[in-house]
Amino acid sequence: MNTIISVVLPLVALVAAGAWSTNSPDEPKTTSPATSVSVVLTTPEKTPGMQAPASTLYKNESFHLRFAAPNAPYLGVVDPEGHFFYLVFPAEMTEGQLTPLVDSKTFASTKAITIHTGTLKADPYIYGVYENQRVFTQSGTYTFILGANLHVDDPMLVEKVAVKYVHKPRPVSTTAEVAASTPRRSTPVLP
Repeated sequence: MNTIISVVLPLVALVAAGAWSTNSPDEPKTTSPATSVSVVLTTPEKTPGMQAPASTLYKNESFHLRFAAPNAPYLGVVDPEGHFFYLVFPAEMTEGQLTPLVDSKTFASTKAITIHTGTLKADPYIYGVYENQRVFTQSGTYTFILGANLHVDDPMLVEKVAVKYVHKPRPVSTTAEVAASTPRRSTPVLP
């Protein structure tokens, strides 16, 4: 057993040493075929922690924001002008009239939240404002952010999903009206 270890350990060290480069950054790198080792690291596909509908949303419409629980304790949304709103946060952090849409403890196991574009109000994260404000107030892209800390510089630490919103009622489809008003040709009946 000791013989196997005494042979395998130096062999592993030799292979590992061959993978490290000892050249300075200014020198061109050269490797010999005997010591060259290629290591390819792959990151497993990350399952989306949050999903939203891909279609465009309009004023007074609802949609489901879906989650792969367990969820991080914070959910926020950024409007088209860059204003940030907290939707989910710990209930013990409420101040004044500011309340979460769902508190963090309940949200941890939540699989979906229904968002209504006409009535959604949230904490606007503005100093001195202690009352929830309307979120969907203008057309544009709204980005939902999920994470343990939403004020980070590394985008890998949060989940993001964007929805397109139009701040007017959905146009009525005239396709059905046109089809109903178009006269149909009758098929001649042959004797």
